[in-house]
Amino acid sequence: MNRSTVAARTLVLHVGIHKTASTYIQHRLKANPAFLRQQRLLYPSRRSEHLRLVKALRRGDLQPWEQLLQQARQQDSRALVSAEILSLVLAEPGDRSAGSLLSELLHWLSAQDIGLELVAFVRDQPTYLNSRYTQLLKRFYLASSFRRYVRQTLRRGGESNCDYLELFGEALDRPEVRCHFLPFRAGEADPCERLLQAVGVADLSALGPLAEQANVQPGWQAVWIARRLARQLSEHYPQAWNSPACKAQIRQDLERLATEQGWPAAPFQGLTEPLLASIEQRYGASNDRFARRVWGCSWRELFPRPTPQASPARPRSPEERQALQALADQLLAVGLRQAPAADQA
Repeated sequence: MNRSTVAARTLVLHVGIHKTASTYIQHRLKANPAFLRQQRLLYPSRRSEHLRLVKALRRGDLQPWEQLLQQARQQDSRALVSAEILSLVLAEPGDRSAGSLLSELLHWLSAQDIGLELVAFVRDQPTYLNSRYTQLLKRFYLASSFRRYVRQTLRRGGESNCDYLELFGEALDRPEVRCHFLPFRAGEADPCERLLQAVGVADLSALGPLAEQANVQPGWQAVWIARRLARQLSEHYPQAWNSPACKAQIRQDLERLATEQGWPAAPFQGLTEPLLASIEQRYGASNDRFARRVWGCSWRELFPRPTPQASPARPRSPEERQALQALADQLLAVGLRQAPAADQA
């Protein structure tokens, strides 16, 4: 079996985690189809195709995966799937056995003599939780304070689970999985290029750039407005709170407003010393075990302890509060036009 045939019998999964430039990576990969074909990588062009694969895996339907891998074989290429939610999904219990969805996927791949290559960017939890909270709040998935969000995540994990041994311990234990864990830190090289290099792409000279930035943090003022609106929607406009169209409209307008006002220059920073201590107590031992197993060093050698520098928690003057409240009211009024009729009254 020649080298290209062996490569074609490999599935590459980029699994995030959340808030490690996944959207940027996906946009840049999508913008470079000719380069990926040249590198014998089959990357579905639409985001919905990647999410369809994730949904199918969750319900035990591997037919879409079979179709993708068959297409990859026909093109003598490796299939590359990118979905940050896979960092959580693969650890979920499967339906067909007592094992995880990763275990079920590996069993199915093994029957077809297909290997699995997994790439994950790993981020220090304090900065991850700060960024993830901002993302969830501006999408109106929650209405809680940052402190409460962190406390709940430390207790229950859930959609923000960032215990890397819980997420990836099984992959590390399975010799048939080739794992690449890449530290996500300031000052590192381009994440898309790092991902491609991890899976064996040596020459990146023909990889086109990506002009736009994806998922820029909107700034602490936008976060304050988002939380105010989230509380109003969840408490007083239940149908709007459950309306994707309403939330999408408000989010779009809020992000546009933040850019116009220059708010991203002052990002939200919710970390305090007591929260940092709680995060270290929860993840410290697990982080060190993970780091020594993967990189052969301590966690803090790669991720120095951050210094908490909290941004303003609320408007700094009555005038600023009045101005931000007025902007919030305008955003709410426009968003409610997308809500079911009962909430527009």
